[in-house]
Amino acid sequence: MPSSINSATPRHAVRITALRTGLTPHVLRAWERRYKVVVPGRSEGGQRLYSDLDVQRLILLRRLTERGHSIARLAGVSQEDLERTAREDAGPKSPETQSSAAVSGSEDFRSAALNAARRLDAAELHAVLERATVTLGVPAFLDQVIGPTLREIGHGWSEGSVSIAHEHLATGVIRRALGWILRVYEIGNAAPRLVVATPPRQAHELGAMLAGAAAAAEGWDVTYLGADLPIAEILASVGQTDANAVALSLVYPAIDPGLMADLEELRAGLGSRTPLLLGGFAASQDRGRLTSIGAQVVESLDDFRASLSVIRERA
Repeated sequence: MPSSINSATPRHAVRITALRTGLTPHVLRAWERRYKVVVPGRSEGGQRLYSDLDVQRLILLRRLTERGHSIARLAGVSQEDLERTAREDAGPKSPETQSSAAVSGSEDFRSAALNAARRLDAAELHAVLERATVTLGVPAFLDQVIGPTLREIGHGWSEGSVSIAHEHLATGVIRRALGWILRVYEIGNAAPRLVVATPPRQAHELGAMLAGAAAAAEGWDVTYLGADLPIAEILASVGQTDANAVALSLVYPAIDPGLMADLEELRAGLGSRTPLLLGGFAASQDRGRLTSIGAQVVESLDDFRASLSVIRERA
């Protein structure tokens, strides 16, 4: 009896549960909110706590979804039936097979997202992005679905195969999906802090939202300010949040003397202890001038994550 009681007692924090199950905190929360796969308890401080039985169930669900089973179908299945399905589905999969399946899954999600955008079906596009987030996890979702989808939509728009209406609908739905990711993470008090925005006259904000979502998935406390922020407002936000770094997206227009002066003002106002990370097409086209003022130019989300890791270690 005592062991049975203990196995059902909520006692594992989110971090420990994530480590034991191999699921990210984001996927845990998404599965709970959308599919009710487990119902965690709460500590006196309101933090989610999982039992041994919850952990066992989550491990089975992860293994089965990795083998192609739908989390929506498995969510209401009993533990006994999950175990039976796992036994029937047993058999090793090589790393190459798993990698191929992951790539294939990402391609399927991208294709489904683009088809929904071309049909102007916002509800279906939202559903596709939500399924991709839960299935792939946030980092892979950002790298393998959102980034390539945005590039393909942009390429289609430049070629004339994607209309302004298609582009606006797609970016609007993607903006909501990224905003959800920015809100869903539970960040501890000791997390490093990052301010994310675009500077004056830079109205394209999806790159900044991608950066903010990627940082949140890495455990950063992100203050997302949106697009076209005056330098004084960015500096004030850094001071108010005691930020460890600032990340700006520079996409279009190209960096002119006015924007360069703004960035120099920001770099000087931050001081030597607060890194300034710049990404986006315009930043990559003007790397030399930007690095000369002490900014770091990142070419991809992987570069961005690597820079955040270094900053975090030094903080």
